Amino acid sequence: MADIEEIKKKIYQIASITDRGQRLNKLIAPLYQEKLKEMEDLIKDLERNNSKITEEKLSGEWELIYSTVELFRSSPFFLAIEKALNDEFKSNLFFKLHQLQVGSFGLSTIGRIAQKIDFEKKVFISTFDTIIFGLTTIPILGWFKLLPTFGGRVITFADELNLKDNSLQMNLQKTKVSKVEGLNNIPIFSKLLMNRWYPVKEVWEKLTWNKEIPSCEISVIYLDNELRIMKDLYGSIFIYIRPSISLLNQ
Repeated sequence: MADIEEIKKKIYQIASITDRGQRLNKLIAPLYQEKLKEMEDLIKDLERNNSKITEEKLSGEWELIYSTVELFRSSPFFLAIEKALNDEFKSNLFFKLHQLQVGSFGLSTIGRIAQKIDFEKKVFISTFDTIIFGLTTIPILGWFKLLPTFGGRVITFADELNLKDNSLQMNLQKTKVSKVEGLNNIPIFSKLLMNRWYPVKEVWEKLTWNKEIPSCEISVIYLDNELRIMKDLYGSIFIYIRPSISLLNQ
């Protein structure tokens, strides 16, 4: 069996050359599928060498480097939606439609995705940066940007964090959009909607079709001091590493 550090090195290589796994997304293009199979085999090798999953090793900050599905689905907000839909086909359809809506023509892209796990406070904080109008120009005719780049950081806060049977369990509470250093705030939208918490849980419970509070559960299938691999209800994979610098200022 290959050395663990060598396996991890190959995982990092695939994550890099596939753009965090997004070049394997068949909705975009059915390319590089051999890399998907290679990553699956590497993850299985790591699982066979897994050590005990503990709160101490899980605690702290993490950054997403690979996902077999849309990157935003790593957020507890979307994991809670997945659980509420209670159907793999409905979940995948919902998230693909969401991806088409926000990502059409490359107008919106996702930057860093980070998480902070705090078992002392029993909270889980997830963030992803969204970048709007990153490249807007008229091909061939010009090379200048037609529109400035805007964006923000979507922060999701969950509490009642619990580790049970190698799974992270939590309840979704609230979300907000805050400023990202280096990005312009979205005009009009920023003054009306940014930098304020929205009580997702309270709104969720008022919707008649929601029979439970917004909660989610995701399994830890491999963990060491620098690498964490997660699996959601339907087998989607999310891989995280410790960031080189702090990504969250909560």
